[in-house]
Amino acid sequence: MALCIAAVAGVFVLQFYWIGNYYEVNKATFEKEVNLALEDAVKKEFDVRCDTIEANMYQQLLDTTKYILTFTYSTKKKRTAFRIVDAQKRKDFFEFSTDSLREQGTLSNDAFRQRLAKYFAHEIRNDDLSGHWVLYKTQRLGAFILDQTRKYDFDTTRLRPIYKQLLAEREIRVPFVFWLRIKDTVLNKSHFDAKVLAAYPVISKAFITFKSSAKDHYVRAMFSNPSPYIISRMGLLFGGSILLILMVAFSLFYLLRTLFREKKLSAIKNDFISNITHEFKTPIATVSAAVEALTSFDALEDREKTARYLSHSKNELKRLSDLVDKVLNISLYENQQFDIKPESLNVDELVNAILSEAALGSTKPVHYTYTNSSGISVLQADRLYFQHTIINVIDNAIKYAGEQVDIKVECVQRQGHLVIAVKDNGAGIRAENLPFVFEKFYRVPTANHHIKGHGLGLSYVKSIIEKHKGWCKIESEYGKGSTLYLAWPI
Repeated sequence: MALCIAAVAGVFVLQFYWIGNYYEVNKATFEKEVNLALEDAVKKEFDVRCDTIEANMYQQLLDTTKYILTFTYSTKKKRTAFRIVDAQKRKDFFEFSTDSLREQGTLSNDAFRQRLAKYFAHEIRNDDLSGHWVLYKTQRLGAFILDQTRKYDFDTTRLRPIYKQLLAEREIRVPFVFWLRIKDTVLNKSHFDAKVLAAYPVISKAFITFKSSAKDHYVRAMFSNPSPYIISRMGLLFGGSILLILMVAFSLFYLLRTLFREKKLSAIKNDFISNITHEFKTPIATVSAAVEALTSFDALEDREKTARYLSHSKNELKRLSDLVDKVLNISLYENQQFDIKPESLNVDELVNAILSEAALGSTKPVHYTYTNSSGISVLQADRLYFQHTIINVIDNAIKYAGEQVDIKVECVQRQGHLVIAVKDNGAGIRAENLPFVFEKFYRVPTANHHIKGHGLGLSYVKSIIEKHKGWCKIESEYGKGSTLYLAWPI
């Protein structure tokens, strides 16, 4: 048994260890994916900003009231010099040369002018914006670019849909929030307090936002509940492991439950065998003594003694026969294999007759009362088995009572049943023993085991009641007696 439990415990430990490690591996993969996605999202958000500024700058350069686009060809240098001049301050200009633009007509050619503006706007985007500085090519142009970078600064409203899309491409749909900080580091993880880590188990690396204002220079993504995604990534392996653990746990529980039940049944069986053996020996010894007296002490010559010995023998043999019948009928009662023959019974007459006979046959003084407030006096039930149930219950009430027996029997109607409640003034039953009193062979472990019994009475009662489609239950308080309820269908 100990070896079995140790083996099962070992399986539990290994499975939980494996699941834990596999979970951590998938969590690390999750962290890697969200970091890569956030890095791409920050870059894409910056590209969107730059695209907007570049488009606005292109439109600005095409405004002839603000800028004049010219070019001159140097025969000495054999190259064309392109010039962007402030229309209001013509001494403020920027000149550059490039092989990317070739002469395609004159400057009055709108198509070439647009091409020049587009090229210059794109170059400023690549040189200035991507480098995160602003060079004043001209005062007006520099001020315009600076104003645009402030207007289209970093914003999580723009970042969020981009990041969501990149996460969705990785099949990640886990709630997150952004964490913005003025100071942070991209080299390693910052230390967060326990409350933050409890609310957000996974926090991404910090990425620079290149925000122009003096705040929110770093951004992180914090995930509140990544476990469903991680478990889904573990897939069938995780599900199979959990199922195996549950199966092993159930098997262990069932094994232990069965073992304890068998141990309990073995103890009950041994107690029953001890009791029944004593019960068998008593009538056998009595009959043997009577026969020996008849044969060895010339009792046959005395007709009165002969009649008395034979009467004792007859009574003891009948008692032995009844006991054998009870033992033989155990399986019938347990498996519900006996037949009932319902007939009309007068409940008041039968119960009163049983109470009266029990009181007369008892060696103790018995006081009983019987009331019927149900309004029902006729019941459809098997007469013999109905009597057996009432006799067994009354017999228990008398056996386990003290020197003075007080029994109260009351009939009431409840939910389509005639309920016969038998209340006694016996020793009562402890709460932990109540669930077992209807089990076969069970006897409440008390000091009263000198009282004759086999643990079959209430088991018979339950079987008979259930065969009639009724129910029974018991209420008891230790030291104050018990009440047994027998419910017969009306």
